[in-house]
Amino acid sequence: MKKLTFLIVLISILGFTSCGSRTEKKDSNQKEELSGNINDCDEFLLHYEKWIDEYLEIIDSYFKNPTDETMTARYMELMQEGMEWSTKWVALVDCADDEKYEKRFEEISKKVENKLKDMGL
Repeated sequence: MKKLTFLIVLISILGFTSCGSRTEKKDSNQKEELSGNINDCDEFLLHYEKWIDEYLEIIDSYFKNPTDETMTARYMELMQEGMEWSTKWVALVDCADDEKYEKRFEEISKKVENKLKDMGL
């Protein structure tokens, strides 16, 4: 049951991160507010990739020992952060609309799919 719940939540996050509305234009104040201190496309992708790498480590540890409360808590934090990354990506309209950055974002996100395949999920 935990695997099913995990899979549903993960698919939701992947859906949010890959399906940003490109026609919505955010005003510059809102874009800056949502992106925090990260307002450069390359910098955003660098931080996002680091987050994905940490997320993948936690997924691996979580499935090896799902009863570890510390790991479960960190996993839940990272799930919430996943939603925030999606919001930040959409807020960086110039990045999301640029094919080069969109491709890189998708490559980084694909790491999660590959990890799940490796884990047999």
